[in-house]
Amino acid sequence: MNKLISFFLLALSTVSFNLNAETFTVVGEEFAPFEFKQDSKVVGIDVDIARHILTKLGIQPEFKIRPWKGAWSQVENGEVEAVFTTSRKTKREPFVIYPKEDMWVSDFVFFVKTDQKKNSFNGFTSAKSENLKIGIIPGNSYKDIFWQTFPYTNGSTEFQGDLDSNSTYNKQLSTAKDLAANLKKLAKGRVDLVIADRTVGQYTAKLNGLSEEISFYEKPLYGKGYPMPFVKNSKYPNLANIAEKFEAELTKMKANGEYQKIMDKWLK
Repeated sequence: MNKLISFFLLALSTVSFNLNAETFTVVGEEFAPFEFKQDSKVVGIDVDIARHILTKLGIQPEFKIRPWKGAWSQVENGEVEAVFTTSRKTKREPFVIYPKEDMWVSDFVFFVKTDQKKNSFNGFTSAKSENLKIGIIPGNSYKDIFWQTFPYTNGSTEFQGDLDSNSTYNKQLSTAKDLAANLKKLAKGRVDLVIADRTVGQYTAKLNGLSEEISFYEKPLYGKGYPMPFVKNSKYPNLANIAEKFEAELTKMKANGEYQKIMDKWLK
């Protein structure tokens, strides 16, 4: 009888583990070509990389795209296991395990309407002095220099967090749910500039038929790395160990050329 009970307890624990294993969810906002929806499927560079590594670790992942605030809310509540394109910020550290290895590294630029592009433009200095309206995405952290140039209405020059209120943004900043919406506002003249990663902005403009209408200032405003952190509040078993193995595999992919093959597939 004791052996029978032990067998059923073991079977029950196995079923419980497998149920968790079937719901390893990676969430992120739309950042084409790294992660975005195409024909109702979530695709992109990061998706290919994450799927390759997680499958190798015996995990079948699912990927979801949401506006950033909704995605981060799921992170804080432990409803997902990992999150794409999330830069390193002190305010996020209570909720995620940050790996050292980046999934990709970005160069941020100002996008502008092609017919409004100026020969003489000095990045943040010109944007501020000319009182230009800048399109941003609520909850995106950007960089310290951005908030120092365009401080919150309460005077803060530091990123206030992923779920901060729109009402606190500098009057020069205009929000939209995602980059595509911001670029459409730019094309219609509702904002003067949109700040975004150069590759992501170009790819998103192309997907939305805006490549001819929108250009960008070539000089980068700043660069930053984007890892794929794992969620501390997730109930998925052994997640810290998975995060460690994931990073090791990502490092291997960069060394053996598999990483570059995926990049080339999307960018060439």
